[in-house]
Amino acid sequence: MDRGELTPSTEIDWRCLPLRSPGGDPDRTDPGGPGTEGFADTPWIRHAPYLAEVLASLPAELRSVRLMSLAPGVRVPEHRDTPTGLPYGFLRVHVPVRTNPGAVLSIDKVEHRWQPGTLWYGDFSRPHSVINTGDQVRIHLVIDCSISPGLLSLFPEDFQSRVPMSEVAYNRPEVPLRAFELADFRCEVPVPPCVLRLDDQVGESAEPDLPAQVIDHEGTLVLKVSGGPSIALVHVGGGDFRFQGWIEERGLHLDLFGDSPRAVFYTRRGRRRRQITRTAALPQA
Repeated sequence: MDRGELTPSTEIDWRCLPLRSPGGDPDRTDPGGPGTEGFADTPWIRHAPYLAEVLASLPAELRSVRLMSLAPGVRVPEHRDTPTGLPYGFLRVHVPVRTNPGAVLSIDKVEHRWQPGTLWYGDFSRPHSVINTGDQVRIHLVIDCSISPGLLSLFPEDFQSRVPMSEVAYNRPEVPLRAFELADFRCEVPVPPCVLRLDDQVGESAEPDLPAQVIDHEGTLVLKVSGGPSIALVHVGGGDFRFQGWIEERGLHLDLFGDSPRAVFYTRRGRRRRQITRTAALPQA
């Protein structure tokens, strides 16, 4: 991998090459979030056919995939990546490509030296840090993926036996809406700002709601927030929608067919769910 193909250095010399990103953008090195684009391969994947085979072998819906390199002598301070983990429907797994004995990942103060050629999972919602005291660069293939029964079956049996399955947020596949159904979900609805902050669970607050519309844009339902983002809605059945580019951790239920049309915004962690309801207005005939 030529050094010139990597993204520019950060302050801590942590470099990243995206193999999958929102919209397949070769310059997007972030893990993505709610928006109008799904994840797709970047042009860089064509230069890594073996890695493409590895990715294709995983029985899960892939989100962002990045080659991430940490230079010798660099330390990444302790932090948390949230929301990640089984209760959120989102795992971050690593395939070490190049490492050395001085490349150490610490999770909850426990040191790990993951070796190349194997697939590793860590709960990165816990406090963790990375340090490379060796004289070689550390390179990992970092794969973000939604949770499926097939993916969980790759874990050791003793790990699976300790996982409370009711706490696992499995990824629900899209249930496409046909063209004539899209109009049934168009509405105006106020959006609580906490819905758009991925670090927050939904709940009532003194903050004013943001006016928004659910519209049909080129055959896709989109939540268009006034003065804010536009987020495509992925139907997962029964009027439940996942935010495009996001996970089972939060979503929207549209119940527009009774006497009191409403929108229910929810956040989820395992089997625990919090929700907040807003009155929706149907478009004028």
